[in-house]
Amino acid sequence: MSLLHYIDNEVPAFGEFDSVVQSGGTIVQSGDAAFPERGSRGLRASGGMAYVQKDLTISVAPGDEIFFGWWRRIDTHPSVSYKARSIDLYNASQLVWLDFLTSNGTTVWYAFGDAGALSYTWTDVDGWAYFVLASLRATTNVASDGRYRIYVDGALMKEWAGVDNYDRLADITRLRMGQIESDAAFIGDFDEIKIATTYPEPFSPTPTDEYPQARRTVVLFRQASSDSREFADYCVSELGVPLANRCPLPNATANETLADYATFQTEVETDLAAWLALNPTVAANCSCFLLGHGVPGYFTHGGVKHSAVSRLMNYGTAFSSQTTNPLYNPATVARLTKAALGGKYLCTRIDADTLQYSKDILDRGLAVAGTATLPATDKLYSDESDYKASVACQHLRIITAALGTFSDDAFAWGDTGDPSFGAAGTRAVFVNDAVNSASLIRSGPGHCYSAMVNSYAAALGFSASAGSLVPGPFFEMLRIGGTLAEAVAVAVANLDYTAVAVGSPLMTAAFSTTGYNVYRGLGGIEGIDWEKPVAYLRADQDSIAFNQDLLPGRRYVYAVRAVSSAGVEECNTCVIIYVQTDDQGNLLPAPLSRPMDLTADVQQGSLLIGFSYYAPLGFAEADGFDVLGDNGTGQLDLDNPVATVARSQHDRFDFEVSIDSPDTSVLLAVRPRQDQRTGPMSEILFVPLSTAPAPAQIL
Repeated sequence: MSLLHYIDNEVPAFGEFDSVVQSGGTIVQSGDAAFPERGSRGLRASGGMAYVQKDLTISVAPGDEIFFGWWRRIDTHPSVSYKARSIDLYNASQLVWLDFLTSNGTTVWYAFGDAGALSYTWTDVDGWAYFVLASLRATTNVASDGRYRIYVDGALMKEWAGVDNYDRLADITRLRMGQIESDAAFIGDFDEIKIATTYPEPFSPTPTDEYPQARRTVVLFRQASSDSREFADYCVSELGVPLANRCPLPNATANETLADYATFQTEVETDLAAWLALNPTVAANCSCFLLGHGVPGYFTHGGVKHSAVSRLMNYGTAFSSQTTNPLYNPATVARLTKAALGGKYLCTRIDADTLQYSKDILDRGLAVAGTATLPATDKLYSDESDYKASVACQHLRIITAALGTFSDDAFAWGDTGDPSFGAAGTRAVFVNDAVNSASLIRSGPGHCYSAMVNSYAAALGFSASAGSLVPGPFFEMLRIGGTLAEAVAVAVANLDYTAVAVGSPLMTAAFSTTGYNVYRGLGGIEGIDWEKPVAYLRADQDSIAFNQDLLPGRRYVYAVRAVSSAGVEECNTCVIIYVQTDDQGNLLPAPLSRPMDLTADVQQGSLLIGFSYYAPLGFAEADGFDVLGDNGTGQLDLDNPVATVARSQHDRFDFEVSIDSPDTSVLLAVRPRQDQRTGPMSEILFVPLSTAPAPAQIL
């Protein structure tokens, strides 16, 4: 694009304009009139004649085209029947373009050829709209190959071809904007004024990172529906979607289900493609589509009702029913940047029988995303027993339950049959993977529709035949901070098919991080891989059952580390249990530890033996001890203890016992026992023979 003029309202005192006329009205540079996403001042005209003028020197060669674009917001139309002009564009002494605002809320556009005026009536909308007037000059003074076009928000609304405008477009010398006539007053705001040799795309804020966000989201709305446009504006105000990221569909009808794919192309895809071509900056940044209120949601192909959501995830490629989704069930789930999408798109739909209900769905998604952490009482209901038993599910640190009456429910996943809804939890996502579970959304009935009626923020189902749908990557994407649209993208096996995702594409769900991580190592602590927990516990859990493959004849050590609410894990190496298997792979009981600090002291014909015993975490407590001696043979007699010591209290750690003083030097040791098994011996203590001193000799 060659930008000939960008009229910057940030320049104070109307510095970008050559003259200002105020006669009965006012025009000011006001913050209230500024285009909200760039700059701090725009033009506000009110109260009667008041306008600004820009003197131009633009020559348009035969066969060349000139474009005039600006953002406009009309707050109040004229209250009387007279028409009030708000812009005009002049060629030397002749009018090229002008418009009139009317008392019935319309703008009448006039484009002039040598044969006279051409008119088009546009029903004005609330809020900001982006207008572009395009003028193609005829090639000769006698040719009728000139053309005029009117675009609103990037959609071509009117075209006049075969116009003789050779003289009208020779030079453009003046632009006036504001309240150009005194007949009837209105209040209007004008900003971001551009004149260019190609379509001047509107400003769209640069995304703040590579991940899905409002600035990477395009909202599709039905141009002919004021409710559909209002919902797109609601996405702007509530999600932060840029104004320039609203894509009108001028050919879309009110039908929820279209007859065939060709009709869907005509009503949705062709207009979307044309709009993206006019908005290359938005197209380059876009990674997500949101099908807004009243936009067609299905089309029939081969007798099967296909999902518009599923099709737009594959936008830009030739339609092929039930094509494989390359994003499905990755080995490692990671956030989906635009590059990681590999040319695919994220997509969800928000539609309902009323505008307010569509807004309610968006609001619920915002509420879930705004929840710091899902409540500890919230549950995940599912019939996926393998998933519920998996480490991945444990990592969510959420209570799981079988499908049934949903109470304190955050998530439901599976073939839910006829849902029964009890006391509500967060109600973030309802997934029904049965056939026809989302065959209708806007008008119902259906499982997903009934779920949203019961205040779920999002739903996922199928418009006809059920494709493959897996919970693991879906919930893992949410756990790592991904959005609903990302979670859907890695969970559905097919594109151009029947999967229907409803809800805010940017909704997130914050699972609790507080709890415990369980680790395993072979042999001892040195064998633990601290990067790979084998189980996860919630903060309220003090035990957990999980499957482990244990090799025969091995010893394993398990350790636990606490994780804070900020997700910070402690760095202790406290072992909680040792696990041993016999040669057949059978689990052995927890081991007994080794007695310590064995001592022996001869006292008045007795041998006083003392020792200590501690059972560290992961070891079994001893019920008693065997004192072993060698009976003068030099070999400990393991079958015939010289004494036993009972242990009635586990908080007792030091023990002693007396035996008769031996006649010879002896070896002593102590071993613990529990029921019928014994543990490792203490170190062996050598006790030398104690002899009486020889009587004194008289010399």
